[in-house]
Amino acid sequence: MRLTGLLLAALLALPAYAGSASNAGAKGSRIVSADGAVTEILFALGVEDRLVGVDTTSKYPEDVNQLPKVGYLRALPFEGVLSLEPDHLITTEEAEPEQTLQRLEQVGVKVTRLPVAQSPEQTLQRIMAIGELVDREEAAARLAAELQVVFTDIDKKVAARGSAPKVLLLLAAGGHGVSFGGSHTGADALLKAIGATNAVSNIRGYKPASREAIISANPDAIVVAESAPGQFRIADWPELAQLPAWKNGHRYVGDSMMLLSFGPRLAEALVILDGILPEAPTAESTLASRHGD
Repeated sequence: MRLTGLLLAALLALPAYAGSASNAGAKGSRIVSADGAVTEILFALGVEDRLVGVDTTSKYPEDVNQLPKVGYLRALPFEGVLSLEPDHLITTEEAEPEQTLQRLEQVGVKVTRLPVAQSPEQTLQRIMAIGELVDREEAAARLAAELQVVFTDIDKKVAARGSAPKVLLLLAAGGHGVSFGGSHTGADALLKAIGATNAVSNIRGYKPASREAIISANPDAIVVAESAPGQFRIADWPELAQLPAWKNGHRYVGDSMMLLSFGPRLAEALVILDGILPEAPTAESTLASRHGD
């Protein structure tokens, strides 16, 4: 992940989704952000004073809770957004319903739908894109450079490890229960970013976790992404607690938005998860184990 080439490519790609509003117009705009990672980026770039509302996936940083909530990203209400008199709605391609977005555009609200990020590179591209949208290109470049340092370090560790540990990622979503993060998910993308193999890659999407599948997965490390603190209780999952990975401390329970949104905290997430992975066996230890030493 070379920084210079990546940031240049991101800037060149901006016209495809940055819209036509000028920087001068963006400076005084009233913004509604409908995506937790987008909101975090706006705060990180120092334009939180322009935010007049956010969606319910926007929970970080703490100050965001003082802003009006317009509803869920995938069910945005036309009246709820419009009542905040925004000039600009910044969201992602996951936003719905399409009718709401079209109606907002028809009444003069600029709507920007950014690509969904599911890799460190795409995270940097999104930061640069938002920086352009809100006239904070220099701040975006600084933030991207800081993250790139961490991403490069993680890449080096992955290369040095030489093997792909098997990691089980569970999503604890309160009333929605606990789910496996299978293939074609943000969970799977996160594991790829730390050079890990998904322990339930045979499952596609997010599917309810079963106790039998947890045992058979027998991962090298376990990650639990909580949608709110305390939503996962290991006492409710004794099978998980008995796995060697859990008992040996190769585990992490944390904020699902930090782990899965691919926002400004992605670097923090990758460092934490890299830290729970078991060390790859050396050639000497492997040889010793084969000879029973």
